[in-house]
Amino acid sequence: MNKFLRYLSIIWLSLVFTGMLLPSGVWAQEKKVVSGSVRDAGGPLARASVSEKGVPANTVTTDEKGQFHITLRGNSNTLIISYVNFNTEQVKVRNPGNPVTVMLRPSPKGMDEVTVVGFGNTKQKATETGAVSSISAKEIQDVPTSSVQNALAGQISGFVAVQRSGQPGRDASDFYIRGVSSLNPDANKPLILVDDIEYTYDQLAQINVNEIESITLLKDASSTAIYGIKGASGVMLVTTKRGIASRPRFDVRLEGGAQSPVIVPKFLDSYHSALLVNEAYNNDGLKPLFSDADIAAFKANNDPYGHPNVNWFKAIMRPMTEQANADLNIPGGTSNVKYFINGGAFTQNGNIKSFSTNSDGVNSNYFYNRFTLRSNLDIQATRNLSLRMDATVRYLDVNNPQGVNVTGDIYNYNDYHPFSAPYINPNGSWAYAYDTQSQLPTLNALLATNGYDRTRRTDFNVLAGFTEKLDDITRGLRLTGRLAYASQQENVLTLWRGFAYPPSYHYNPADKSYTLNTGPSTGGYVEGPWATKGGTDLDNQRVNAQVFLNYDRLFGNAHHINSLLLWNVDNFRDDLGTTLGTTAGVPQKYQGYSLKIGYDYKQRYLADFNAGYNGSSRFGTGHQYGFFPAAGIGWNMSKENFWGKMAHTIDLAKIRASYGIVGSDVALGNQYLYQQTYPATQAGYSFGQTPQGQTTI
Repeated sequence: MNKFLRYLSIIWLSLVFTGMLLPSGVWAQEKKVVSGSVRDAGGPLARASVSEKGVPANTVTTDEKGQFHITLRGNSNTLIISYVNFNTEQVKVRNPGNPVTVMLRPSPKGMDEVTVVGFGNTKQKATETGAVSSISAKEIQDVPTSSVQNALAGQISGFVAVQRSGQPGRDASDFYIRGVSSLNPDANKPLILVDDIEYTYDQLAQINVNEIESITLLKDASSTAIYGIKGASGVMLVTTKRGIASRPRFDVRLEGGAQSPVIVPKFLDSYHSALLVNEAYNNDGLKPLFSDADIAAFKANNDPYGHPNVNWFKAIMRPMTEQANADLNIPGGTSNVKYFINGGAFTQNGNIKSFSTNSDGVNSNYFYNRFTLRSNLDIQATRNLSLRMDATVRYLDVNNPQGVNVTGDIYNYNDYHPFSAPYINPNGSWAYAYDTQSQLPTLNALLATNGYDRTRRTDFNVLAGFTEKLDDITRGLRLTGRLAYASQQENVLTLWRGFAYPPSYHYNPADKSYTLNTGPSTGGYVEGPWATKGGTDLDNQRVNAQVFLNYDRLFGNAHHINSLLLWNVDNFRDDLGTTLGTTAGVPQKYQGYSLKIGYDYKQRYLADFNAGYNGSSRFGTGHQYGFFPAAGIGWNMSKENFWGKMAHTIDLAKIRASYGIVGSDVALGNQYLYQQTYPATQAGYSFGQTPQGQTTI
């Protein structure tokens, strides 16, 4: 009995001693294991990174259900959770026995880590094998310009912009992706898609930059092959902002600015111009045009009517003009309904002085007014079904002088010399360039009396779509359908005087006489009455339908597969036939299928295959369809273990290679270029002793 009690005492003491060691032994071992899940407002987030603070090498990723298990090795008891396109969160682990649930919020810096790769699909930059460049709209919204493409110049690699005009409303740059590659000018234009609706250069220029979330350029065949016959010159993808689960937020942005020429040319005055004219006459063996007395008068610059000296640039142009922009963003919603509403107003004036009179009030100056309204709505109808409805309308109003090319005439020495005419005659009548062949009235006379061309255009776009999660069939499978409609209508109103020039006179200071202009640009004695004419310049519609399957799944935290299978049809009709290569009222039709398969192993070893099989009505029967495949491979060295401490200096180092074939259906001339036609022309031949014109083929 005593032995038994002794043995029992030893066992009890052993248990007590073992219990004393539990906090540093067994209990510590239990404390190290932490489980949990990571999600956002839409559900679980797969492939989110979960690491231990202070031990960066201790990192795991969430599985396809957003769940994770991590064994802590340090003493911080803190987890760091990060995911592309979301803010990084830190969570203190207080009770390891309870699962940790982490809710991540979207981050405006998301485009630094994720990029749009086509048809609304995104991909981590670390796993992309194609040539893709992205930029967030936040990086360009402070650029004081009216158009998106002007703001992108110098901001994104592979983007080449050429601005051909500074006219308000017409100053948007033409741009190319990686330069030009075709002798056909229109074939060099990239495919522009705004929320999967095809846009032109001009339509893109009307978008309010404050409604844009991101812009992506697809630059090589590996990234554009899914667009097949439309991808030869690259693709620009513009994604607009969408709502968030929060209370309504009112973001107001007011801007005001001034514009002035970067370089103002120095024009020669009358004295130096007269010297060069005489020198030219002497070189040709002719008698000088100006006498010594004329040269002396020009140099003295004290005879404004007999020897005028007018700098037409300074006389017509203002040194500075103003522009203003007002914008309102309203994002908000709940977990089931999210909305984004944007309204904007932009105005930009021209650099021409005002020449309107109190009697008519006609504004012949350049100006540009734009009004935009957008509504993006997302509805989580059921656990698996989400709906989307986008609508936008843009209205623009562009004004320019009627029948006057201001900058062209200022720079045209044949039309106006500095000594051609005074700015205005002593009695207030208009002067004209009497020493030129065209004998045009002065520019201020034309601007004050010739009226204006007013262009008004309305663009309307609407997109309806759905996405159904098919996780009940297999995790990561989604079905998406979209139907989009776009239209353009443009009307031009002209206020004019029937091509009549205003009455203009040459004043002779010697006898103080006025001689009416009766030359090629005469306006008679009386100004013609105001008249108006108008017409429709643009009237077109586009309907686009898409249905596609996405499969995106992670297997065992290592093998990641993403794929796309799409059917796409597009119908464009120009009712006026004003678009290059179109026949009025005859639709241009496009239909195609696209396939995209991507694989990566722990974001280290990458492989992509893309293909498009597309057809266009521009080609003849039997030649309408083409197959455009592309493949790419990559090695993300920065995900290898040996990269180690270099990750703090170089966070992404990747070697990639790709090859592919892309196409274009842009053809000069008639839409059905493959058809042999023999049109008649009036520019024919004359036959007979008494010439008679004959029509030819």
